[in-house]
Amino acid sequence: MINFLVWIIGCTWLWSNLTWATNVNDTSNGVREETLLFERLKNSLPKYSPPQDMTNNSVYIFIDLYQIANVDEKDGFITAKLWLYYYYYSQSARWNSTEYNKPELFVPPGTFWSADIIALDAINIIHEAFDRQLINGRNGLIAFYSSLATIQFACSFDVSLFPFDDQSCQLRFGPWTTDNEEYVLGQDQIFRENADLSYYVEHDEWQLNQPVRFTFQTRTFRGRQFYDTMTMHLKLTRRHLFYAIIFMLPNVLLYILSALVFLIPVESGEKISFAITILLAAVVSFGTISALVPANSRNFPVVAWFLGAAVSQMTLDTILVTVVVNVHFMGGRWKMGPRLRRFITSKFMTLLGLRPCPMEKAFPGSKERDQQHKLKEALAGGESELGRNNGTNNNSNKWTGVFGAKFQQKTASKVAPAANDVSGGGGSAQKSVKDLIPDSHNLMKAVDDLMYLESEVNMEFLWQFFAIVVDRIFLLVHIMLSIVTVCVFVTMG
Repeated sequence: MINFLVWIIGCTWLWSNLTWATNVNDTSNGVREETLLFERLKNSLPKYSPPQDMTNNSVYIFIDLYQIANVDEKDGFITAKLWLYYYYYSQSARWNSTEYNKPELFVPPGTFWSADIIALDAINIIHEAFDRQLINGRNGLIAFYSSLATIQFACSFDVSLFPFDDQSCQLRFGPWTTDNEEYVLGQDQIFRENADLSYYVEHDEWQLNQPVRFTFQTRTFRGRQFYDTMTMHLKLTRRHLFYAIIFMLPNVLLYILSALVFLIPVESGEKISFAITILLAAVVSFGTISALVPANSRNFPVVAWFLGAAVSQMTLDTILVTVVVNVHFMGGRWKMGPRLRRFITSKFMTLLGLRPCPMEKAFPGSKERDQQHKLKEALAGGESELGRNNGTNNNSNKWTGVFGAKFQQKTASKVAPAANDVSGGGGSAQKSVKDLIPDSHNLMKAVDDLMYLESEVNMEFLWQFFAIVVDRIFLLVHIMLSIVTVCVFVTMG
């Protein structure tokens, strides 16, 4: 039993040694083959110029779009993550798989000739993957650049329809120092006119419109072909829901609320303050758009024109509200003319949604004013008659009216007994009669004061009513201006 175990252990050790020796031999053979292949390629492929047997004298570009990382329309650039693959074909890069048991070979960058292709519109390029050169022996492909790159490139943005805008940007690739005499850009059989978006990661704010096309163009200089470029065309559509709710909806609500300033009563004392508050809110909102769009006067946003028009209209509303408040308090300073009185009593008020002013308020010289004048005449007539009975000469007033007759009877019944008791002649009797005469001057003054107060109160009522009319007219003007403004900017959009 012990001999059998010793025999098993010995066989296992012998087998492991034989396997290790075989692996070492294979590894050494692989390293030797790779070294020989590398030396052969170094001798047949140039380092500083294109190979003489380069197929079609063409360099090819293959691009995959992985992600739109950032779109900064204010500063005018886009950051995209791309897989860049630059390559060409050479017969000197082919080898027989039976001679070298290796289908492809990776070499350090700069080992063989590389075309000076760059992103012409790039502001900054960050390489995020390996940059080794790859040689494929089956078809003679030499990929001199293969890397995942983050490219920040310039773009001209048209924000006239912000936030419902579409943007078209181009990223051009081409040689930096060479021209078509050294090599041209070609289209390989693996080239696709549209980018492969199988691994594309969607952007939260911008939607990429498919397909992403590639076009080739030859630049000319002084009548001759100078160099070729390949352009990648990107079309982006802004996802506008965020801006519609956060930015546009508050401004629309402010625009609607600005009309309510003409419905607030002047007596509340908040009419002008409400108008100024709405105006300040609109101005602040108008200033925020400068942080969202570039400072571009060529493609000024329609929404900015709209906000500017809204701010101007709200400024006009504030001025008109100030006029209404001043009209409301004009009763104690100005008299209303007959034309305005007839205007506020006309049927035009019904078109404004108001009841016409009552005629007795607009023209108070009717029944009540006639009665007040009769009362003054009665008082004036009674004083004049009493003055004649007591020896005074007052021919300026006459005894008129029923009130004067009654006033005479009452005064005579009071004056006669007092006159019989007074001795010493007419002078003292005349003095006693004057003391017993009622103070008609004070009564007439009181009547005048009442008439004045009534006229002032009535005048204040007329100006307040006219202020309501003006307020309603300004409201209609505001609504018409709003409709015109909205229609104009909808047409512009």
